[in-house]
Amino acid sequence: MALSLRSCWRAKSRGWPSCCWLAGSLWRSRRVDSSSREAELMAAPGWLTNLRDDLRLYLHLAAADLRSQMQYKTSFLMSLVGQFAITYLDFVVIVVLFQRFPSIGGWSLGEVALIYGLAMTAFGFAELITGGFDRLPGMLLRGEFDRVLVRPVSTFAQIFSQEVSLRRFGRIGQGLVVMALGLSLVPVDWTVGKLAYLLVSLAAGAGVFVGVFVLGSVLCFWTIQSNELINIFTHGGSMMVSYPISVYEDWMRKFFMFVVPLAFVSYFPALHVLGRPDPLGLPAWLQLASPLVAVAFLSVAGIAWRFGVAHYQSTGS
Repeated sequence: MALSLRSCWRAKSRGWPSCCWLAGSLWRSRRVDSSSREAELMAAPGWLTNLRDDLRLYLHLAAADLRSQMQYKTSFLMSLVGQFAITYLDFVVIVVLFQRFPSIGGWSLGEVALIYGLAMTAFGFAELITGGFDRLPGMLLRGEFDRVLVRPVSTFAQIFSQEVSLRRFGRIGQGLVVMALGLSLVPVDWTVGKLAYLLVSLAAGAGVFVGVFVLGSVLCFWTIQSNELINIFTHGGSMMVSYPISVYEDWMRKFFMFVVPLAFVSYFPALHVLGRPDPLGLPAWLQLASPLVAVAFLSVAGIAWRFGVAHYQSTGS
């Protein structure tokens, strides 16, 4: 301000119009600076902007993939029905098992059906949106991942949107049917909160499975071909948590709770919906922890993905 007064005083010898012009220029400059600072304060944080851009990219690429798949409607319908029929046979095995035994570890057919339905529905949603990670080993082997790196967009968003497997709706539909069957066979004291948590737990379960797919794909940066290892934890894990974890050995229960937290996909949400005490005597708050576990596990998967990309070495092909 002192500088502006001295400048104005010196400008007095050249006339007051010059002084007024100088003061107006300084005022406009301060106004522009103030507006810029306000715009910066109101701007979205960098991570939020990146997330928004990645989501927009994913939606565009996924929509293009969906349009290409719907060009062959007959093939799509056949694969959808086939997926439903094949996955339904898995539950038939459970029904046959209950024809021989009245319960499994103290769990009735309806309760196991609920657990199975939660696991399969969540797994189906995860498979629906993570088809691109199945392609990653081939991309690394052929050197196609190099093109992903040179594009000025997120590598994760690019791989994530490589494929949207519409045929997975067959598995999702089968899981929902079995879950509805299970709920019809057991008494449930429904509340709005319990219904809301059932829906949230499906999303959280899908998030946990997405984390498993991402972590499995990270191994490809070092082993190139690790599809079978990934399938052990994805397809194999989904079948394991289709049953109550209380029927397994202690080391296996701990593995699915603390290492690969698939127990939070089906077992703990089912306990909450059924209003049933945990046979293992675990704290009741674990039954509501699925969303937090999903967020934490996805964060770990995201960190692992960035680590894998940073240590990627091209095949040179």
